[in-house]
Amino acid sequence: MIINRRNIWSLSWPLIIANFTIPLVGLTDTIIMGHMPDSLYIAAIALGGIVFNFMYAGLNFLRMGTTGIVSQNLGSKDFEEVFLSLLRPLLIAFSIGCILFISRELLYDLSIYFLTPSNELKSFYKEYLFVRMIGLPAGLLNIVFLGWFFGMQKTKSVMAQLVSINLVNVVSSIYLAVFLDLGIYGVALGSVLAQFTGLILSVIIFMIYFNKLNFTIFKLDKLFNFNSFKKLFSISKDLFFRTMLLVAVQAYLIKKAGLIGVDELATIEILLVIFGLSSYSLDAFAHTAEATVGVSIGSKNKSNIFKSIKTTTEFALLFSIIIGIIYYFFSHNIISLFTDIQILRNLTIELWSLVIITPFISMLAFQLDGIFIGATLAKEMRNCIIFSSLIFYLIVEFFIADNLNLKDLYSCFLIFLILRGVFLTFYLKRVFNLVLIR
Repeated sequence: MIINRRNIWSLSWPLIIANFTIPLVGLTDTIIMGHMPDSLYIAAIALGGIVFNFMYAGLNFLRMGTTGIVSQNLGSKDFEEVFLSLLRPLLIAFSIGCILFISRELLYDLSIYFLTPSNELKSFYKEYLFVRMIGLPAGLLNIVFLGWFFGMQKTKSVMAQLVSINLVNVVSSIYLAVFLDLGIYGVALGSVLAQFTGLILSVIIFMIYFNKLNFTIFKLDKLFNFNSFKKLFSISKDLFFRTMLLVAVQAYLIKKAGLIGVDELATIEILLVIFGLSSYSLDAFAHTAEATVGVSIGSKNKSNIFKSIKTTTEFALLFSIIIGIIYYFFSHNIISLFTDIQILRNLTIELWSLVIITPFISMLAFQLDGIFIGATLAKEMRNCIIFSSLIFYLIVEFFIADNLNLKDLYSCFLIFLILRGVFLTFYLKRVFNLVLIR
């Protein structure tokens, strides 16, 4: 594969479109609940979001591990393993999804214990949680297919899957929650419909590519090859731990905001959704790095590794600046979109200067994540998150806990993002060393 700006852009632009639709789901849910007569509605969505972030983000190792392994197998032209590297995580994803769905009552009790919502919030939250759990098995299968599409560099397929899922989610949530007046139940049901729509589409897209793969029919013992599962679980356990810490930081952020007040909790939810808008856009270049770095390692092309890192990072930097400029000039339009509750608008405006610089601050961390996923260097990612989240926790607990306020809390979150990028740069040399090892 030739690595240049043109090819990187051709892989990235479908991901920009696709990734931009991802936060539309949370954005739509937040907007719908933000225009309800009470902050309790949006607060309930925030609590439900924590739990599903834990599950989907925590289990996102299924996607990330799949991408790295598939891209490296593609680079070495082992097409049989390219196929099997999809089937193995699909089996794991379906099993986990079914177990979690069956255990939804236990999950609710545990989340109530840790999140300690008020009695007023519990009924809203439980309704949202239980309905959305129906779509969880399909959702986990979708992220595995997504990882395979990434690894195969089929970014237009990624776009087709994600855009379909998220548009169905947005349209159905608006229709069910607003026009049919189903409220929080309708928002949750919209997510379920979207996940099953995405699964059907993913299977169709995969069957098209399957017919083009050049290998003979595999034996069942190859599917259940111990070493292959060992490699997948070795990568997955570190990615799982890393991702759980990422989600834990956001959960901790929301919980601390909730200690200040319901309005502050709702405001943090708005800020995190806006953060998602920028992060998913920038992730397009990180995902491109995953695929191109992985293929370059598989083909043992050190020069292409460098070109991939350099070019994707240049694009990510440019887009982070553009997003910041948009936030600066359209602040009032963006805030008005989320809520017409005056107290929430005022709190958001107070923190807007920090929101503007967030894309630039977070870009390096996102980009390096993509590079290390493509290289399957999960242990290094885990170590960096441990140090970053520990420092974040210590700053909050020992420096601002006695005078807790929203601005200092969000500032600590930005410090966490900076540390993620800084710590990962210390390990960057190991990506190039993989070519020598392999």
